[in-house]
Amino acid sequence: MNKGFTLIELLVVVLIIGILSAVALPQYEKAVEKSRAAEAVQMLRYLNQQQQLCVLAQDDDCDTRTFESMGAELKGLSCGTTGDEEVCCNKHWCYVSNGISLGDSCPSSIGNVIAARVDGIPSSFDDLDRRYLLEYETCEGSAHSIVCYESDKWCKLFKGNGNPI
Repeated sequence: MNKGFTLIELLVVVLIIGILSAVALPQYEKAVEKSRAAEAVQMLRYLNQQQQLCVLAQDDDCDTRTFESMGAELKGLSCGTTGDEEVCCNKHWCYVSNGISLGDSCPSSIGNVIAARVDGIPSSFDDLDRRYLLEYETCEGSAHSIVCYESDKWCKLFKGNGNPI
């Protein structure tokens, strides 16, 4: 009696493993990206809170373009400047505070905080190679929400491009 597996049995097992991995890997990638986005959402809320505190404490003397002047503590981030904006990055995200709104809503009086999803700390802060952006919109009349921009693929994880998370 032969106590081994036949070639057909081995091929069936390999085929089943291949099908399972083809289904599981994209789901795993989505779960990892959502967890990385949770990091950015928490940081965007913190930075927005620091902006608001700075404006309340210093009124017109608050410079919301730099994190240090807002009183934000950004440990573990590499910071640099691009133009008159400060950019601070870790291996997954670059954060910038500016007065630009990417969406259709009005420009903010205190600036918007943006997180760019990157792969690794960039060598130059002037041209970030990014997957997508998350923006904390603070415009009057906005819902003060975080919105995903610049990628139909990745923003689908967060209710779509231009929709609040």
